[in-house]
Amino acid sequence: ESVLSRIRSFEYSQKNAVLVPAAALGVGGMLLYWLRSGRRMETIDMGDGWWGPGERRFKGKEDASIRPFKIETSDKEIEDLHRRLDQFRFTPHVEGAAFQYGFNSSYLRKVVDYWRNQFDWRKQVEVLNKYPHFHTTIEGIDIHFIHVKPSYVPHGRAVRPLLLVHGWPGSFYEFYKIIPLLTDPAKHGLNEGDVVFEVICPSIPGYGFSEAPHQKEFDSVATARIFHKLMNRLGFKKYYIQGGDWGSRITTNMAQMLPQSVKGLHVNLVFIARQSLGRMICTMLGAYVPWLVGFSREDARRFYPFMQKNVYDMLQESGYLHIQATKPDTAGCGLNDSPVGLAAYILEKFSTWTDKSFRLRDDGGLESKYSLDELLTNVMIYWVTSSIVSSMRYYKENFSKDPDLSAHNRIGVYVPTGIAAFPQEIVHVPRVWAKDVYKNIVSYTYMPRGGHFAAFEEPKLLAQDIIQFVQKVEQL
Repeated sequence: ESVLSRIRSFEYSQKNAVLVPAAALGVGGMLLYWLRSGRRMETIDMGDGWWGPGERRFKGKEDASIRPFKIETSDKEIEDLHRRLDQFRFTPHVEGAAFQYGFNSSYLRKVVDYWRNQFDWRKQVEVLNKYPHFHTTIEGIDIHFIHVKPSYVPHGRAVRPLLLVHGWPGSFYEFYKIIPLLTDPAKHGLNEGDVVFEVICPSIPGYGFSEAPHQKEFDSVATARIFHKLMNRLGFKKYYIQGGDWGSRITTNMAQMLPQSVKGLHVNLVFIARQSLGRMICTMLGAYVPWLVGFSREDARRFYPFMQKNVYDMLQESGYLHIQATKPDTAGCGLNDSPVGLAAYILEKFSTWTDKSFRLRDDGGLESKYSLDELLTNVMIYWVTSSIVSSMRYYKENFSKDPDLSAHNRIGVYVPTGIAAFPQEIVHVPRVWAKDVYKNIVSYTYMPRGGHFAAFEEPKLLAQDIIQFVQKVEQL
């Protein structure tokens, strides 16, 4: 019996020798997981808002109805436009200036002549109305969006909701060429995998047919919250989101705000984080030994010479930004009163942001990538809605609180993320730097061509990248 008790005691001690460290390891692992999860779960506070006129007018639930909407025009609207175009005052450009001083006035004459005598706004209104438009009231203002469902879903295909968000000086119209590629990929040679999308394209409040906020401080976080509410109102619990320009920041904020609702985030612009000593050292070393700081050969090609591509080019292209981030209403009132001024201001961005070398061309290269009908339709969305001033204010509201747009970079994006890096984008952000914010990059694609207005300029390339990204996410 004494021997048996000793054997049992030995077995017990042996079990303890294994179980105690195992338990400690388990508890330690759980503690580590909890600590890491705590960091991972840090989110932007969703909060709430009121952007209607005056004080909040209701204390109960907001009217959640979805109201069909149709874009309309009138003889009076078109006659007023023509009268203003007829009064265009021409200013001769500097000889040999091309687009280096801004919009070339000789080419502007051609655009105005086409606008006045050949552009058919009624026909373009029909084009705009080919997709279903809606309004719904969120936080006191009317939000405009289009909602396009696939006309046919092959057996076994899953339909995924996808929110597409534009930027400035674009609009929901930017997505008209990519929508059919996403809702019916097989028909357009994109028959890869089992994914078909239903697409929701809202207008940012203050842009186009979305009502402008009546209160100050309407920024990308408020927009992100409103678009989450929109998707929830449409019955979606989980969805994919995509954006460029301001759309990239808005959708990033959406992923930081409600990660449990975002199945995947795809962007074609990454807002660069605040500079640091380490970042400066990486920049200097990357010019000589890019592999040492995590740059690929393509990163180095797009990033250097650093001063030219990241300082001089940015200074040339960012004058508008300083105006809009400080005194948008002053410059905006002139643009809202002159269709020619508005067209020059907006279309100049569609030139140099599509390809920096277009500055050297007398026509700004505009018609090499877009038609005048497409470009003027986007301008008309701003003109007929008088929304240029409120769209410019968006810079003031965002930059006044966050001068380098890095306030939310400490909150990581942990949802699966896809990045499409277009070579003519205003700034290139290497994957190794993007990972500072986007912690779960599933795909990072060096796109072969294209610039800032990716969906408008290269819809097939962008659609293909979105589809391939979603396929990867669905397989996780």
